[in-house]
Amino acid sequence: MTTSSDLLDMVKTAILDADTAAGSRVYCPGDWPSQASTVPQVKLRILTEIRAALARSGAPQFTTVATIRAFLEVHSPALEDDGGASAAEADVWALKRQIDVAIVNSYPLTSAIQYIPSMRAGFSIQADGAMHVATITMDIDLEFFEGTENFAPVDANDLDGIDLTAVEYPPVTLAVNLTE
Repeated sequence: MTTSSDLLDMVKTAILDADTAAGSRVYCPGDWPSQASTVPQVKLRILTEIRAALARSGAPQFTTVATIRAFLEVHSPALEDDGGASAAEADVWALKRQIDVAIVNSYPLTSAIQYIPSMRAGFSIQADGAMHVATITMDIDLEFFEGTENFAPVDANDLDGIDLTAVEYPPVTLAVNLTE
């Protein structure tokens, strides 16, 4: 039984195990402001989850796509001729490549999903005082199967016997002991 939260944890572990430029600065959920001392860093969260039913009737079964959003952030001091901006951009793209490789090569993650339909990235940069802040926002789609065990676990007692008495004509009685 796999859930989107499980996949988020697996993505975080894959990035931490890969020894990227972010090191141990992989945060989940990642929605708080950055401190200069915490970069380079990766912030993760579940962005969306889309379920598509596999059948109109019968047991619930879905193909689910969870989108994990990763915010990659690096800083570089301002230098002459926009050298700081260039350094920040190069560093954030290098970090993105490390994240790509970590996710694609993570056996625990790839064995829990059906496949990775897409990975999208968008780049932005801004000057923040004497620092250039380069950011890549990655959306990683992970497709996986969800079956009845994900939605309706039913607690049941073991069946140890059947007693049936039919009162119609002619009357019938049936007793079966299943424990023998």
